[in-house]
Amino acid sequence: MPSGDDDPIDSTQVPPHPESGGGSDPKPVERFTSSTQISSVGVSAEDQRRISELYERLNRLDHYALLGVAATDDTKAIKRAYFALARNHHPDRWFRKDTGLLKPKIDAIFAAMTSALETLTEPQRRAEYDTYLRQVLMTRIERRQAAALEASQDWPAAADAWRRIVEKLPNDAYVNHRYAYASLRAGKDFAAAIGAATRACELDPMRAEYRLTSASLYLAEGRDRNALAQLEIACQADPGRGDVAALHAGLAERVARAR
Repeated sequence: MPSGDDDPIDSTQVPPHPESGGGSDPKPVERFTSSTQISSVGVSAEDQRRISELYERLNRLDHYALLGVAATDDTKAIKRAYFALARNHHPDRWFRKDTGLLKPKIDAIFAAMTSALETLTEPQRRAEYDTYLRQVLMTRIERRQAAALEASQDWPAAADAWRRIVEKLPNDAYVNHRYAYASLRAGKDFAAAIGAATRACELDPMRAEYRLTSASLYLAEGRDRNALAQLEIACQADPGRGDVAALHAGLAERVARAR
């Protein structure tokens, strides 16, 4: 993430409804961190580290960087790079091995590589993607400024900055998520923030922190059932997160009591 200065939140405690008198300053339901040490019996410690570190960077790598090719490389070079990477990252490499909690990350990495191959080897899709990358490049300074505002804890200004970037990059999951998260921390514009969080989840469905931001926003609005649905997916996306599982269990209990 651009900023590592988020306040740690006890995610095992389900936040109260806004109308319950529990406070009006909405906070994220947890701190977005993920351990790279995951116990998977059939995967070596080195492979566990490599897979986890790549997954953490996945939503910040463009297709060229992910495949390790240049923007000027031709289709043959791109295919060669893809198949070289596939030898290490194809899920079949772990066939009949206990990948444990790494499985969602292995699947996400290979899906991203396949998407990169399909995009960069089809001329029209590649041209559209290159146009998108030029738009990303044009927002580089703005994104750095937004990240600096986050680092200084100026959440209202950060939310405004990310909103302007979303207007330029509406189909970028990462910037949609940053806008939603900054709005959550700023405690404003929840309806628009939920829309951005929803878009981020549509573009990157199994990114646990996107689901957690969405859940936090729903909780801030007292929409427990919507939040619970997002937490269920977050648990599937990152089953190693005991804190998320505990939050899900606590919220599920609260929803059950409210029936």
